[in-house]
Amino acid sequence: MIDAANMEVLRELAGRYSEIAHLDIQKQRLERYARSNDLEVVRPVVLIDEVPWGEIRDDALKCVCVPELQWLEGAMRRALYQWEHFQVDTVIPPVFRVGKRSRSTGIGIDVQEVCVQGDTGAYISSHRYSDQLATDADLDKLHPPEIAYDRDATEAAMEQATAVLDGLMEVELHGHAVSYHIWDMISVLRGVDALLMDLAGRPDFMHRTLERFVEIAEAQFRQYEDLGLLDPDQILLHCTPACTRDLPPVDPSEKASRRHVWGRCSAQIFSAVSPAMHDEFDLAYNQRLFGDCGLLYYGCCEPLDMKVDILRKRFSNLRKVAITPWADAAKAAESIGPDYVLGARPNPAAVAHTEFGAEPVAKEISRYCEVCLANRTPLEFVLKDISTIANDPQNLTLWAATVNSVVDRYYGE
Repeated sequence: MIDAANMEVLRELAGRYSEIAHLDIQKQRLERYARSNDLEVVRPVVLIDEVPWGEIRDDALKCVCVPELQWLEGAMRRALYQWEHFQVDTVIPPVFRVGKRSRSTGIGIDVQEVCVQGDTGAYISSHRYSDQLATDADLDKLHPPEIAYDRDATEAAMEQATAVLDGLMEVELHGHAVSYHIWDMISVLRGVDALLMDLAGRPDFMHRTLERFVEIAEAQFRQYEDLGLLDPDQILLHCTPACTRDLPPVDPSEKASRRHVWGRCSAQIFSAVSPAMHDEFDLAYNQRLFGDCGLLYYGCCEPLDMKVDILRKRFSNLRKVAITPWADAAKAAESIGPDYVLGARPNPAAVAHTEFGAEPVAKEISRYCEVCLANRTPLEFVLKDISTIANDPQNLTLWAATVNSVVDRYYGE
């Protein structure tokens, strides 16, 4: 039961949230998400995600409800703030989505680290990880997790959301993505230096390490399927549009499996390794894990402009490739062509200065538009991995306006 004072706050937010969610533009943007993912060359979707909310000190973002309601209050406050200040192509869907809650027993060891957190309010911090997987005896400590559907927590969240949004909008339950990043896991359990040295000096040991993590991921995916935790109706997949008509529908009599959903994987730590090593130590394993997914989104911060060919050979379900600021946009578009979506990741350093500079942003966005149009390549832009905005949210507002104006020149409004 939500008391009157908390309900008053939440209903006021929900009223504004619902009004925006039912605007016609939401359906129009969802349609463009799908057309882009279905490989039509449309006006690129532009999104801003992974915002350092701690650097935005605005009363509109201050949660005042009791802690157990702040997951709902915070989500609405951030959505409303973003809509008003740097919405670009953000979608606030007309149905409120509550994620299924689950629990995991873990994989046998936990991260051991020294962490240095900045004082600006940004969520990014520096980490020094202890090497816990240096020997075969260490690998023996690993085991697949046991996943459990937390029905009580899920039902509690649904009850809260339904009460707050009663008469304003529908509330639906949604599941998880199929997302797993083997090398992110190994990095935080070993540290970067140790694993890179062992790739060169102890390749057999690293293959044994990879086999253990594939076993862990496979078990996790199977349990997601068995427990009905997968989401075949995603709007976003880690900051990027996920709407598509190219995934098979789920029969009402069955649970969603990997073939009904997107998969996502990457190897960020492989920025400096050769295509051959990237293929041997990452793609071969992720092919086993994600080959049964309906569609695949590959990449994160690693430059992939010179590796599209090896991705193409490994993944018949590949649909989107992340291209970072450290990649050659022209080479990437030439390699991708009309076959995949080029998921451009503009440089977040553009919003990290005390004075925003529009010129380098316009130049970067123009370059992507030019090379993608020349190669008939579907294009999207997602500003993410934002370490800082120099405590000035206006940087995001100006970035959004700059990018929209450039995209308008190339693709129209």
